Amino acid sequence: MSELHPDKREVQKQWDGDPCGAVTAEREEIGTLAFYRAVREHRYRVYAPWMDEVMSFESWSGSRALEIGVGLGSDHYRLAKAGCAMTALDLSREHLRHTTRHLALEGLSTAPVYGDAERMPFPDNSFDLVYSFGVLHHTPGTQKAIAEVLRVLRPAGTALIGLYHRNSCFFWISTVIQNGLLRGRLFRKGWRRLLSDIEYRRNPAAAIPLVKVYSRRDTIRLFRNFDQVKIESHHIESSHFSLAGVLLRSVDRQRLENWLRRYGWYLVIRAQKR
Repeated sequence: MSELHPDKREVQKQWDGDPCGAVTAEREEIGTLAFYRAVREHRYRVYAPWMDEVMSFESWSGSRALEIGVGLGSDHYRLAKAGCAMTALDLSREHLRHTTRHLALEGLSTAPVYGDAERMPFPDNSFDLVYSFGVLHHTPGTQKAIAEVLRVLRPAGTALIGLYHRNSCFFWISTVIQNGLLRGRLFRKGWRRLLSDIEYRRNPAAAIPLVKVYSRRDTIRLFRNFDQVKIESHHIESSHFSLAGVLLRSVDRQRLENWLRRYGWYLVIRAQKR
C-alpha cells in the first residue's frame, strides 16, 4: 500500500491504540471469549438495541460478505454465524487481529485483509453484501470509498452502510451546543478536534481521528450511482440531550426511538447495485 494520507494514519493510531468497543468490557481479560461476548452484549443490549431488527444479520445467510472496518468483530461474528462467507477489511491491524481471534474462539473464520476502503484490493463484482457501520465517515475520500463499494459488489448486490447523521440530536445538542459552545471546546480546540472527541480515547492527545457528519441530502449524493436507495435514521438515547437528558431518563429507550427516530445519530443506508 502506498504512503497513507495523514488522516488515515490518525485512524490507525486511534484504533490500534483503543480498539473500538474495548472500553465496554473492561472487567474481562482482553482477547478472551468472555471479553468478546461482553462486548457483543453491550453493543446489542445497551448501546444499540435497534441494530438486530434494522441490520437483520440472519437474513444474509449464504452471502459472500465484506465488512469494511470491523472493530472487535461483533457484527462480523453475527454475519458469520448467520452463514456468510466473510472478508474483513481494515486499516487497523489490531482490529483485524481481534476480529480473527473473536471468530476463531467461536468456531468461525474470516479472511482478514489489511487495506484501504478507498482502494480496495478486490476484483470487480466480488461480494453479495458490503457492510460497514460507523466507519466510512472517518476516511477523507468517503465518495471514493462508496464508489469502491459499488465496484466490488456483484450486480444486484447490497450495500448496508451506517454513517454519522448531521441532523441528529446528538450532533447539535450534545456535540455542538453543549460541548462546543457552552463548554467552550469549539473555541479552544477548533472544529476538527471537537468532532474527534466524539470517539473514545484513553489518551486524547494520542490521535485526532477525522470525523464527518452527513445529512440525508449529502447521503443521496454519495449513493447516486446505486439503485433502490433507502435511508433511515436510528439511535436516540437520553444522553444525547445533554443536561436536558436528565428529564428523559425515565422514558423508555424504545419510546424515544419511536418519537425522535428521524433525529437519530446514525443514517443507515441500504442500496442495491444495478
